[in-house]
Amino acid sequence: MNAPGLEGYNWAVWLIGVLLFAVLIGVFIAAIVRASRRPPELHSAAERLKREAPQKPDVEVKLRELSLLKEHGQISDAEYEKRRAEVLAGR
Repeated sequence: MNAPGLEGYNWAVWLIGVLLFAVLIGVFIAAIVRASRRPPELHSAAERLKREAPQKPDVEVKLRELSLLKEHGQISDAEYEKRRAEVLAGR
């Protein structure tokens, strides 16, 4: 049997324990959600360099030529956009 006056203390300890457990579970779930939102890590420096590599020089040259044709009025805006998309797609 419990001593008189300790019953409230037992409830307080139990309630604090349950609340701490709930907070711990909440922190764990928040960490999982935050980790799932992170961008995937690159597995090697080679992959990172490949992804961040600048455009090939021939692509830049072709885009510059298209820009000049458009500026001089030799092609329309629609034709410029079409050709630009083809150059960027690698065709």
